[in-house]
Amino acid sequence: MRTKSQLFTGLRFRLVLLVMLASLPPVVLTLHMAGQDRQRQTTALRQRSRDMIQLATRKEDEMLAGTRQLLRVLSESAQVQSGRWDNCTKLLRTLYSDYPRYANLGVIKMNGDVQASALPLLEPINLADGDFFQRALSTRDLSVGGYQVDRMTGKPSINLGYPVINPSGQLQAVVFAALDLDWVNRSDYALQKLLPEGATWTKADGNGTILVSYPAADKSLVGQPLPEKSLLKALLTQKNGVMEAVDSNGISVFYDFTSTRSALMAGNLISIQSIPRKVLFAEPDRMVMRNLASVGIVAGLVLAIGWIGSRYLVLRPIQALVKFTARLGAGDHSARVGLPRARDEWRQLMHAFDQMAEALQQRESERQQAEGKLKESRQRLQALSRRLVEAQETERRHLARELHDEIGQALTATEMNLQVLLESPGTDGLAPRLKASLRVIERVQEQVHDLSLSLRPSMLDDLGLEPALRWYTTRQAALTGLQVEVRADPLEQRLDSMIETECFRVAQEALTNVVKHAKAHAVTLELSRNDEQLHLSVRDDGIGFDVASVREQAVRGASLGLLSMEERATLAGGGLQYHATPGQGTEVHAWFPLKWAHPAVLIGSI
Repeated sequence: MRTKSQLFTGLRFRLVLLVMLASLPPVVLTLHMAGQDRQRQTTALRQRSRDMIQLATRKEDEMLAGTRQLLRVLSESAQVQSGRWDNCTKLLRTLYSDYPRYANLGVIKMNGDVQASALPLLEPINLADGDFFQRALSTRDLSVGGYQVDRMTGKPSINLGYPVINPSGQLQAVVFAALDLDWVNRSDYALQKLLPEGATWTKADGNGTILVSYPAADKSLVGQPLPEKSLLKALLTQKNGVMEAVDSNGISVFYDFTSTRSALMAGNLISIQSIPRKVLFAEPDRMVMRNLASVGIVAGLVLAIGWIGSRYLVLRPIQALVKFTARLGAGDHSARVGLPRARDEWRQLMHAFDQMAEALQQRESERQQAEGKLKESRQRLQALSRRLVEAQETERRHLARELHDEIGQALTATEMNLQVLLESPGTDGLAPRLKASLRVIERVQEQVHDLSLSLRPSMLDDLGLEPALRWYTTRQAALTGLQVEVRADPLEQRLDSMIETECFRVAQEALTNVVKHAKAHAVTLELSRNDEQLHLSVRDDGIGFDVASVREQAVRGASLGLLSMEERATLAGGGLQYHATPGQGTEVHAWFPLKWAHPAVLIGSI
């Protein structure tokens, strides 16, 4: 019978101890991966903040450019230039109904009196002390005021002014637009989509006054100071960073903050994205607990198998050898180990395996050489195709922006001028033609808008793949009457531009084929991911088709849609399959590598 010391020093115990030590690397790796996951979540938090700041800045620039265009057209209108205030008020009210982003539109005389307003004036109002009014007079250009609660509307707003200059170059008045901050909070769907669940995004001025807050459920926050005084002090002393602090409710919260310039405000603004620690690290914490539990179960099973198996696989042969040596040492020459003897056969088998290995090595070398040549040829062809696709997408993006920005703005200005001319006295005889021209311009605007979206939807560049797919699928449903369902796994950050573009184009071609050929009633689009790949699936309940027959026709040049989708998926490093049966619907399944637009950044370098 073994003693306790023999039990813990024997070979069997050492084998079991080796199994236990072998289980330590998975535990360490699990903890290390959990740390990396938390780091990636923090990096993703920073990236989302940068994306929101960039998008907000772009939206501000677009809003500022649009306001400049509107006020310039208004300042040059016949009503304002001639000082016909009744007609000017009608024009202001018409524009006010078309632009809900503004709390009010009006004209200010040189002495500061508000002479005309889209909203009725209950009492005389003088804005001579307004900083935007004085800057508009001094600079003779667009001016932007600070945050205020508008005296006419009672809404938090920002005033923008533009000088009215007569043909002789003299200042006559200032036209103004009050930007409604409540409308900004409610309407910016793009910013709200970028915000992760459970997080908030706030924009405050240098005094800590909240200007913008998302989600926009509580409008009372706008105009109020930041609730965390200690946090405000830290934010004002640093330009950007990530900090963790305990809020007034005792919850640990991560704050990502950045000080930026704003086209709509004087001085720097502070952008703050906050998210509770348990929400930010919910997925890494869940994964580490699951992985540790899995490692524990596997280690227990391996330990039990090792304890039992070591007796039969290791201890019994050794014990037989020990008994043989003991009998042989005692002089028993008839003792035998009892183990199979195969020395000659082992030699023959090893020599046969050597010869086979040499033959396989020779064949493998020849095969690898052939695949090197084939791979180089395919790589050159794919590089050329990739450059062609990239050039095509760049041209599409350029044309779409030109159509939207240049032609769209020109049509808008023309429409406004025709509208002013239609309302001018003495043009009754031209009214039918002017109205017909307005209808033509509206149709052209719609066609330009549709053409711009078809060439390159700006949502793909601004928001990424998932929102663009939802928008495009919903748009197709509205145009064709299809019943659509979109399912998408959340992506913690933006994908590589080529992956987003090719995945979107495959989905676009698949939906186009459904509309043209499938005679379907319902379509399901699913975007999912695993650790290494992004999967796109488009399924319909249409008439289906014979894949082999259609592919053969495509090779002959009858239809390039199928080959185009396959080529796009291949160029992006993925693949594509079709599952279709006549009369039973069709599924297009594509997959792409998970390549992110921005590499992971260590939190220590933030």
